[in-house]
Amino acid sequence: MIWNGIKRKKVLDAGTRFRAEHSRFLTLALRSGRRYPRIPAKRVDQGGFSGLLKLDEGEKRAALWWAAALTRVKDPS
Repeated sequence: MIWNGIKRKKVLDAGTRFRAEHSRFLTLALRSGRRYPRIPAKRVDQGGFSGLLKLDEGEKRAALWWAAALTRVKDPS
């Protein structure tokens, strides 16, 4: 066994990193007391966002939703 004295960092897969970031965002959002746009309760393949995406400007509105939601959360770092 070769030991170099450096601890290896725990490598997280993309899904784990995404869930951690999403959890952080939701925690900050809920603690802020600000109002946020609603998120559909259904997956896209089950009809979530389907009404929005059928609109000519649907994708643009979805992008605006994310921009509005993300600008309302202060980054504590």
